[in-house]
Amino acid sequence: MVFSADASGDSIAAGSHEKRTFSIGFEGSMASSQGVGVQEMVRVAGQLSAGSLTFELYPDAQLANGPKMLGLVQRGELDIFLGGAGYFAALDGRINVFDIPYLFENVEQAYGVMDSAFGREMLDAFGEHGLKGLAFWENGIRSFTNNIGPINHPDDFNGLKIRTMPGNQVHEALWQGVGIETTALPSGAIYAAIQDGTINSQEHPISVIYARKFYEVQPWLSLTRHMYGPLIQVMNQQLFNSLSKLQQDILLRASFAGAVATRTFSNQNEARFLDEMKSSGLQVNEVDPQPFRERMRPAIEQDFIAKNGGEWLEKINAVLSATHR
Repeated sequence: MVFSADASGDSIAAGSHEKRTFSIGFEGSMASSQGVGVQEMVRVAGQLSAGSLTFELYPDAQLANGPKMLGLVQRGELDIFLGGAGYFAALDGRINVFDIPYLFENVEQAYGVMDSAFGREMLDAFGEHGLKGLAFWENGIRSFTNNIGPINHPDDFNGLKIRTMPGNQVHEALWQGVGIETTALPSGAIYAAIQDGTINSQEHPISVIYARKFYEVQPWLSLTRHMYGPLIQVMNQQLFNSLSKLQQDILLRASFAGAVATRTFSNQNEARFLDEMKSSGLQVNEVDPQPFRERMRPAIEQDFIAKNGGEWLEKINAVLSATHR
């Protein structure tokens, strides 16, 4: 699938550079927030480059699942990958700081951290693994669906079976700590695993639950809002380094534009998504976050510090404190 953008409008490249085409792989559909963001990235890059930068898009995990696509980028067989932060944990465990439950009270706090100088520092940490971090995109605040009943208290988790991201030991520890049996599965396998009974619960942001139609096979959604999950867009580092400074700047600006588009899509459409899923029979309940925070956060935070040190968590707290002044 080859996309180019209308070159009309402002351009900072004035057509002075050779044409380049970049491949982008991601697991979401073109109709999902990921697809919306990627299309905005394509549009902005095309406009800023006067049409000299174009893209081949591979949505719906056409090339491979997330971890495999990440490896393809490292080897230079795919140019750009967009995926959940958990897929990067095997490269740098510090990225699991986002897996600390109730780290942020709302999405605005998360945006403030990701768009800060420290956010750039986090992205740059992947350079030693052959990856150029382009931007933090939106996955959103995660909530919980299941086949058994509403979740009103952490004790209601006991005995459920949930999917976790392959290789993400933090998520395994989180859910096992509240009595849930975990099974590692790629994102694209969740729907079928619910249908065949391998798992009976899953957790994702509202926009993902809607886009992947999990409400068709899960009758209960509990708005636990337990974790903000960013997406990370990365590019092969050698390829990025081979580009002109202007082309690099265009890609960074276009990636951030895509990130903003995913955030806008999720935030503006969440109420509509909930209403449509309710009309299809999904039972939705609000929860008091306090008992969940008290039960779920301490052990994961302590384990994170023990394994990765406290520097990243301290820097996040510093950004949050500065924005509250």
